[in-house]
Amino acid sequence: MTANTVYVASYHSTGGHYSADWDYFSASGVDNAPRTNGYVTGIRFYKSAGNTGAHVGNLWTSSGILLATAIFTAETASGWNFSSPVAITAKTVYVASYYSAAGHYSADWDYFLTSGADNAPLHAPADTTAAPNGVFAYGNTSVFPGNTHQSANYWVDVVFNASPQ
Repeated sequence: MTANTVYVASYHSTGGHYSADWDYFSASGVDNAPRTNGYVTGIRFYKSAGNTGAHVGNLWTSSGILLATAIFTAETASGWNFSSPVAITAKTVYVASYYSAAGHYSADWDYFLTSGADNAPLHAPADTTAAPNGVFAYGNTSVFPGNTHQSANYWVDVVFNASPQ
């Protein structure tokens, strides 16, 4: 990772996370809207203790078009890279998600209820009816997460750079 790498949330913070080690999600994610043009080079997520096994990271448009996928192997805190950086446009919402075949996820309920999260130049907007944030999907394959529950933050970050790495 280079000095210009930015993450929208401090996903690695362990305080306050609800760990659903009994639930089976297909995908959980967070909407991101960059304030500048740039590149998403990968995905990171906070792993609960029971969240083991293979994972798949995805970057989607807000309408559910898959832009990139990374299979998570040899998982580390620095995230998992796509085979090629994905150019993204300022003030456009993208969804970062991961699929866990074994289920399990971490969440903070009501996190996006009244405000978003900022780490310039990235912005995760508040959850609204017109633009939901804190999204998930159930299933046995990696799918677009289009459901919301209690404005949750599922602690999924994009790895963002101002230039392709």
